[in-house]
Amino acid sequence: MAEHNPSHFQVGQTFINHPFQAGDGAMLELFRNDLPNLLYVGLGNITADEQEVLGQSAAKLGVIASENGGCLLVASFGGLAFEMQLNSAAIPDDYFLLGEEKALTVSMIAMDTATSLVCAIREFTLPEALSQQLIDITKVQRALENADKVNEKNIHLINSLTPEALQEKMEFHTLQSVIAAPTCGCGHHHHHSH
Repeated sequence: MAEHNPSHFQVGQTFINHPFQAGDGAMLELFRNDLPNLLYVGLGNITADEQEVLGQSAAKLGVIASENGGCLLVASFGGLAFEMQLNSAAIPDDYFLLGEEKALTVSMIAMDTATSLVCAIREFTLPEALSQQLIDITKVQRALENADKVNEKNIHLINSLTPEALQEKMEFHTLQSVIAAPTCGCGHHHHHSH
């Protein structure tokens, strides 16, 4: 896999051509050779408190998967949680690259979908067990060779889980921050508004 480069984004900049629709929560792009591993988090009208939580608080990634390739992920930052489906079969073959890293690195970009402003950037290292779990899920999904089939498996998994079962089966992993990204565009950690 290509060397993992931190994103070229800066906190406070406008994110043009972002992949979000209003109301989208989070998306995780893994194993693409044309992009770093990216976790996009989108929220409308982000408050200063939410920005601080996204930029500073402990981060966890929860995974629940079915044997046939369905996969639901939950990213949580403090009290904020985002559900997302993983569908690696949607990546065109030309862009797909499964690395053999023991621990994946993921860049997070959090943005305000109301203003398209980047409000937090972080870098995480996923634990080896979680990295291996995602690689295994990806292999099952890619073997299906059809993004729609994987979507069906994802929807079946989601529909088969009650909220109680979801909490019981979801295995959360703490993510290690690689670096603490600055909380504002000027590069300093402080609490004034720009």
